[in-house]
Amino acid sequence: MKTHKYNSNFKEEYQKALSFLKKGCECGCSKKVPKEKFAKRRADFQSLSKKEQDATLMGQLLIMEEGDITTSSRFPKRARTNQRTFYRWNNITPICQETYFNMLGISLKYFENVKSHLLGKGLMSRVHGNTGKIPARKTKMLIDQVIKEEVKKFILSYAETYGSPNIRKTKRANNTTIFLPTEKTYKSVHTEFITDCKASDDLKQLKYRSFCKIWHELTPQIGFMSPRSDLCDTCQQFHRDLQYSCLDKETKATKKKNLST
Repeated sequence: MKTHKYNSNFKEEYQKALSFLKKGCECGCSKKVPKEKFAKRRADFQSLSKKEQDATLMGQLLIMEEGDITTSSRFPKRARTNQRTFYRWNNITPICQETYFNMLGISLKYFENVKSHLLGKGLMSRVHGNTGKIPARKTKMLIDQVIKEEVKKFILSYAETYGSPNIRKTKRANNTTIFLPTEKTYKSVHTEFITDCKASDDLKQLKYRSFCKIWHELTPQIGFMSPRSDLCDTCQQFHRDLQYSCLDKETKATKKKNLST
């Protein structure tokens, strides 16, 4: 066999055709076809593009389709055309559907789709399902270390503005838990991040789940205050002053220090 510049599947498809001929079809017509030419026909067909395969099959269908004009016993005056497909090898030797499908390496579903298209729209090229659609991978955002650092910076700044340190003792002395007000949520903070984002436009495309994942990974010490709080009146007042009062940095730092002692 001569060397051909086909894709990597050429040899694989060639061997599949030979394997089918070795097994044979149920009716035995596969024994009538020359093995090497049959195998090469399949490998050649599978080397074509999808549009080229469609065009080749539609051309063969036009040749193989034949119609007989008959009449019904109930309606003798009404003529009808019965379309039948006669599968052949090189347009001469009759073969069964199983042998024909193995000759091209196609499925019944693909065959019926092309046949239906030919009957409905003629030889016009088929438009496949993914044509004109943006690949899903290109719509996904690549979250690298730069984006993670930007999110971390925003959350820490947000906690500095709205958060209050936990008055209870933490397990780690160097990792003080910071509580955000009860009216804040992960969703609301994410919305503010998207709205206030002044960096690249890519950050504005960061999804809510990805935002929360980065939050829990890099700033797990920042959470939300429970609606049912057991803080005393003095501590509650400290929290309100820190959250809503317009205080200078020194005053706010003093109140935070009083709250944590």
